[in-house]
Amino acid sequence: MCQKKTQFNTLALFLLIQGCSSPLSGPQTKLDQPEGSTVIVDEEAKQTIQNTHVEFPIEGTTQVEESLLHRMEELELLAPANSRDGWDANLGTNLLREPSSSNTLALDAAVLLALENNIDIKVAILQPQIQEQSVVEAEAAFDFLFGAGASSNRSKTPQQQATVGGVPINSSESTVDTLNGNLSFAKQLYGGGTLTLSTDAIKTDNRTAGSVFLPDPAWQTVGTIDLSQPLLRNFGEPVTRAQIRLSNIARTQSEEELKTTLNKIITSTTHAYLDLSLQWKTLQVKEWLLQQGEEVVRILDIRREYDAAEADYAQAVATVQQRRADMISQQSLVQKASDTLKTYINTNEYPLESETTIQPNSDVHATPISISLRQAIMTALEHRPDLRKLKLSIDSELINVEVADNARLPKLDMQAQLSFRGLGESASDGYQEVFDTDFINYLAGLTFEIPLGNRAAEANYTSARLQKMSAESTYKQGVQNTIVEVKTALRDIVTNAELIQANKAFRIAQTENLRALSVEEETMAGLSPTFLNLKLQTQAGLSNARIAEFGAIVNYNKSIASLYEAMGTTLQMHQIDFETKLPPVE
Repeated sequence: MCQKKTQFNTLALFLLIQGCSSPLSGPQTKLDQPEGSTVIVDEEAKQTIQNTHVEFPIEGTTQVEESLLHRMEELELLAPANSRDGWDANLGTNLLREPSSSNTLALDAAVLLALENNIDIKVAILQPQIQEQSVVEAEAAFDFLFGAGASSNRSKTPQQQATVGGVPINSSESTVDTLNGNLSFAKQLYGGGTLTLSTDAIKTDNRTAGSVFLPDPAWQTVGTIDLSQPLLRNFGEPVTRAQIRLSNIARTQSEEELKTTLNKIITSTTHAYLDLSLQWKTLQVKEWLLQQGEEVVRILDIRREYDAAEADYAQAVATVQQRRADMISQQSLVQKASDTLKTYINTNEYPLESETTIQPNSDVHATPISISLRQAIMTALEHRPDLRKLKLSIDSELINVEVADNARLPKLDMQAQLSFRGLGESASDGYQEVFDTDFINYLAGLTFEIPLGNRAAEANYTSARLQKMSAESTYKQGVQNTIVEVKTALRDIVTNAELIQANKAFRIAQTENLRALSVEEETMAGLSPTFLNLKLQTQAGLSNARIAEFGAIVNYNKSIASLYEAMGTTLQMHQIDFETKLPPVE
């Protein structure tokens, strides 16, 4: 187990790494449904699926193991690539035509490095932060809106003159200077209306010759309260806050999508590590096989002078050269598997451009696990992020249906306005009259509108309902796919557990066969070429059995990792706490 706390200061979530369990070596795990969880499972399914836990790997010994139990320790030591050999192997040459080197890495460390550095995670981790800004944008529609304006105007116009007895009594032109200023505060209400508080102040300076104006200059002031409110269509919080609710759902969906990415990358990293382990062990087996073949060729070469035929010797040499070619090919596969793992962990400690090969450091053995089909399916339906995302899609469509249903109503809007006016030689005098409320004006009105037939609104409502039905069907399809993935992973676990036992018995039998040949070789007076060729075949059989055994173990452990991903519990099984706290954008 490893203890580590990982925090992405510049990214959009915190991951608390409390500990990481390895499918190569770790405690026994029981896949039980968390207490208090509410899982939506069909009652018929609950009754038809038995809640029976099955323990893996398969306990007990095969008939072959029983018969050879008295020398099992000796046979384990004779098997190639055993625990005594560790991970040492000849990696051949790298792309620089230099001897390849290796650097060890544990599975737990590989998972942590992937969480911190994987490019797919870095991309996905920004999406909740992006969606958070969409929520802020939607909520901002209800913020106060401040407005201000000012204008200055001069008007100089000719005008008719009135005369009395031929004497003009007014000026032939009019000159007026006007200064206009206004302030306003507007707010959209959750009920759908808009409330506006505004004031206007107009200064008028009339300099028309021969005329006297009081007051001069004149300040006209107005204070206005304006309310526009829909009464049917677009009325009520469910409609006005619909975009906020949709944005919140989209943000939560992005978090679920991030969890999906995390589960996928952790699983892929685990698979890549296990594949690399298998390639290393296969290389060890093939290197052992080559060494064993070279020893047979050496003995045949000595016997060529008196009883080994040239054909027997040539066949043995050809077999060894084939084994050498197989080992060279396997060296390349190890390096390719190392590069694949480097791609997932994406760190300068194990750079992809480096020719240093990653070497596992944990023994390859089957992880104990207790599984239940019913509990696995119920856990998947509860925890899989993609199913949660599909459920949220249904919630989004329900909101859209609610909004579209409201849009079918007639449009009935109310307008109400109350204004207070004042006039004085200064702005303060004008506003004093406003606050005295001696000059009150009001306006009230209703407007009604509905399209004949209302076909557009009805079509949108029908479309929204169909979209909701489609989302529900997509969710049901997702449930089916989930059950298939869970059953597939469980079936792979069962199959590979049986293969582990079968291939182990196969390997033990082949080891005993080779041991018997070695005993016979020590007691025989002479070694025939036929015997040595039989030994070559037996070595190849043991090599194939050992590789098959390692392959079954690795595939079994990979199936466990795939099961965690299918159930949506990869983060929990690696003891990773997902927190959606979003740090500020730098």
